[in-house]
Amino acid sequence: MSGSAADTWTAGANELTPDAPRGRRKPPAPTGRATFPHCLRAEWIKIRTMRSTGFVILGTLAFCVGLASLNGTSAGGDYASMTATDRAAFDPLATSLRGYLVAQIALGLLGGLVITSEYGARTIVSTLTAVPHRARVLAAKAAVLIVVALPVGLLVSLSGFLVGQAALAGADAPHLGPSDPQALRGIWGGGLYLTLAALFGLAIGTVIRSTTATVTTLFGTMLIVQAFAPALPGAVGDWVEKYWPSIAGGQIITGYRDPALLAPWSGLAVMAGCVAVLLTVAFIVFRKRDA
Repeated sequence: MSGSAADTWTAGANELTPDAPRGRRKPPAPTGRATFPHCLRAEWIKIRTMRSTGFVILGTLAFCVGLASLNGTSAGGDYASMTATDRAAFDPLATSLRGYLVAQIALGLLGGLVITSEYGARTIVSTLTAVPHRARVLAAKAAVLIVVALPVGLLVSLSGFLVGQAALAGADAPHLGPSDPQALRGIWGGGLYLTLAALFGLAIGTVIRSTTATVTTLFGTMLIVQAFAPALPGAVGDWVEKYWPSIAGGQIITGYRDPALLAPWSGLAVMAGCVAVLLTVAFIVFRKRDA
């Protein structure tokens, strides 16, 4: 290579590239100095422009409201013929918030897509090139996810509660008002639970990178284990029913208190602790593993 050509290839960031048209300059190399607010803005744009975000939010809201209406109408119609034992265990709060079983999967999927969609499209390489501080990238994703998931979780809980209680009241069955302590705990606790479910999805997606595997893991840990827990033998089954994160956390939306299970806020604290551990593992894996 001639001296002039070598000089061209080793030119600085402000000089012309060999094949660039006259007047177009070579872009400066990334400095790695993107601040946390910059990361937040970037992640907000990503989650807002993801096509799946709107589908997940609207679909979850529609499903939970519809299920609350069906459950409230059905349970309210059956109340008059219930035995005294069944009436004593009747739980109007859980009746209207039963949609959380599906909502937790939907919000968990949204959390997983925040990271797995980047691996699927290979945009993760560009993200980490622009911001080499990986902990900063993942922290920004988690912060933006909370900003989205918490209002959505509260809206889902509040809408399901209002529709379900209206159906119960229309059938002259026991129901709660929005200012009832149980109702406030179910609405706010339900929003927090769904936010934790979204962060759980983010942690799982960060570790396994695959959207399909993330969905499978969400179904397995949040639904399948819960369904099979009563069939597990002896002390194992009792421990799983009491301490498994999704079961313990789900007590926050129940009004009927089962003395064999954790108290509502204690159960939610167990789930929060498990999510915190998984996020810590996700941060470690994300920092150590190649993109």
